[in-house]
Amino acid sequence: MSVAWTVAAVAAGVFALRLAGLLVPRRAVPPAAEQALRFLPIALLTALVVANLRAQPDGLAAWPAAVGGGLVAWRTRRMWACIVSGLAIYWLLRLV
Repeated sequence: MSVAWTVAAVAAGVFALRLAGLLVPRRAVPPAAEQALRFLPIALLTALVVANLRAQPDGLAAWPAAVGGGLVAWRTRRMWACIVSGLAIYWLLRLV
């Protein structure tokens, strides 16, 4: 299966989930599901970072950026700060 078909399948799945959320009437989410959904953003970011680190053979700029972004996320507890700082470290190291 090519990358384009994989991306199309993932996009269709995300679209179907979004559409289902709009079409289903408002219902209460069980507390266990709500608690699990709170960890979804960090789990998704972790999966993306780990997949990227394994895919890069040189990885000299990626590892310090991942560690720096992780430290910022740990200190600030803000996803945007983690992403911005990780990208800033990555691009600064790539320029050097």
